[in-house]
Amino acid sequence: MSTETPLLLTLPILERMRSIEGWLWDEEADLLIAATVRALDELPAPHAIVEIGSYCGRSTVVLGSVVRALEPEARVYAIDPHDGQVGAVDRRLSATPPTLARFEANVAAAGVRDVVVTVQRRSYETEWDKPIAFLFIDGLHDYSNVSRDFHHFEPWLVPGGFVAFHDYAPYYPGVQAFVNDVLAGAPYQRIHCAGSMMLLRRHADGAAP
Repeated sequence: MSTETPLLLTLPILERMRSIEGWLWDEEADLLIAATVRALDELPAPHAIVEIGSYCGRSTVVLGSVVRALEPEARVYAIDPHDGQVGAVDRRLSATPPTLARFEANVAAAGVRDVVVTVQRRSYETEWDKPIAFLFIDGLHDYSNVSRDFHHFEPWLVPGGFVAFHDYAPYYPGVQAFVNDVLAGAPYQRIHCAGSMMLLRRHADGAAP
């Protein structure tokens, strides 16, 4: 029996992603793919990937496609109230129709339903007790909400674990300010930024729960 690592083709993942409503661009998805591969390859199992803010599943399908191809025993926990609120409290909140039905349909159509755990709650209402290999924060984009999302799950991020923030850009200054504060005062290093996707990594000697 072959023990070779499965071959991951990124173009089909991007093609699936493009058919789903949302605001994740190719270069940002490419960074998510690279970070997920690193987390699965370098960090100890079992692997939990936590996504805060799923909307219609555009990024969920990217994360789930990597997991499905490389490590089907891992899970993507997609946490979102699916109430249709998007934006930032300090800028502008927009109301769209509830998104759960569209999210579930997109996840099923992409063939990743078996590796995605849907959690229809706000981040801070979600009970958690599992080590996290990769934390992706893409909920409401103001300082207080990004901070609450991060700090609710950050104690479970394993040493060497990855955390990504979407919309690290001038149009959401709260995201930029929070990420800059994390880099200034916590055991994290900047790995890469693609588009508005900022990827950090916790130092390998960081505290674990």
